Amino acid sequence: MWINILSGIVILILVFKTYAAFANPALAYGAIYGDVLANQKVLWELAGRNIAMIVVTLMALRSQNAMFLAFTMIINIVRESFDLFMGIRFSGGETAQILQAMSFLIFLVPYVFAMKKLRSLAALPE
Repeated sequence: MWINILSGIVILILVFKTYAAFANPALAYGAIYGDVLANQKVLWELAGRNIAMIVVTLMALRSQNAMFLAFTMIINIVRESFDLFMGIRFSGGETAQILQAMSFLIFLVPYVFAMKKLRSLAALPE
């Protein structure tokens, strides 16, 4: 199912971002200094939340339960929507930065379609 592939891609992205948060923040987060204690705390908190999303998504994929998978899509929609908001909020009004932030819509669209598909699957008797 294409939703499994989408979820797998999300897991790979989260694994990369978690690795970056622990090992080399510049890979995913730009000019942030991982040797500053306050930054380390934020990065490790972010990594922990990414790990939680990875675990929940893996459990949903293993169960193949439509409602459980839909729950992970809700998490994805909220996360990407907030990333979109942050990109615009911290763009400084620069058009290039705003357009880059709008790239998060590429992720939101498949999540919405996945939610619709999973909702229809959940409505069917098992």
